[in-house]
Amino acid sequence: MPDIATRADLELLLRHFYGRAFADPVLEPAFETLAVIGLDDHLPVMCDFWETILLRTGVYRGSVGAVHRALHGRHGFTGRHFDRWVELWTSSVDELFVGDVAQQAKNEAARIAVGMRRQLFEPSRGQTTGVPSRFS
Repeated sequence: MPDIATRADLELLLRHFYGRAFADPVLEPAFETLAVIGLDDHLPVMCDFWETILLRTGVYRGSVGAVHRALHGRHGFTGRHFDRWVELWTSSVDELFVGDVAQQAKNEAARIAVGMRRQLFEPSRGQTTGVPSRFS
């Protein structure tokens, strides 16, 4: 299996992951709106996000924190949601890729989940120790 090396690889990974998340009993409620409207608008943003993290392109300019705070307000995320997200992401990476960047994708997802938990569940702490400011 190849390693993650291009934006096309990231798009393949994201489509695979979202297909699984849309059908997952834990994650599906949080992804329901995205499943209905489709990935066409969301996928380029997420490709930018992961391309910036993994391929160091610097193209992502969004606000991950704001979106997830709004979703948390609507769905009441718990640790279970983040654990399942990391589990599905990790297995999606493992099903498609192997190598240093693939490992980095899994490590970064785990780190992001910890940061998001801090931002959502410990707001005063999350401001200084959550996901780096370039992604919030």
